[in-house]
Amino acid sequence: MNSKQKNIGLLIGFLLSLFLVYQFAIKKTITYKNKYKQELKEKELLDNAGTKINFLQRKNRHIDSILTSRNISIQNSFQQTILQNVTNFSIEEKLQIVDFNAPHLFTENQTTTETLIFEVKGNYHPLLKLINYLEQEQMGKLLSVHFEKKKNYKTNRQYLTAKIYLQKISKN
Repeated sequence: MNSKQKNIGLLIGFLLSLFLVYQFAIKKTITYKNKYKQELKEKELLDNAGTKINFLQRKNRHIDSILTSRNISIQNSFQQTILQNVTNFSIEEKLQIVDFNAPHLFTENQTTTETLIFEVKGNYHPLLKLINYLEQEQMGKLLSVHFEKKKNYKTNRQYLTAKIYLQKISKN
């Protein structure tokens, strides 16, 4: 054997030994290291679970307090909530609810659009306060308000009505 064949044999032996070392030692070490990192991440998630639960419970209590302050319950429908709030406001401002129709429902692509139309009678400034109240409470989107001056022919007096369109969009 000459030196060229010895060098080729040495190179092939070295590459073969590198391959065997990788297969039997390094590959398993890398696998165990990745598994260890994954288990460390899971441990961190479990350690933080208590603080996340406390945070979510506080957030839930905060949302419940907001719903309670606005007098909204989950059991009430959109129509019941609006009717209750408009009735309370109209008692304070001496308004009269003339018409309160059932909501118009439209469903498309897993979204439900609920449009509520109601009519309120009263003076101009209290009607504007009602509209502002509905916008501020954000119980629905105020689509349109139609003011109309009407006349009561029995008493020969004129009065103002506002037809209000509120809309709520929800996903099914």
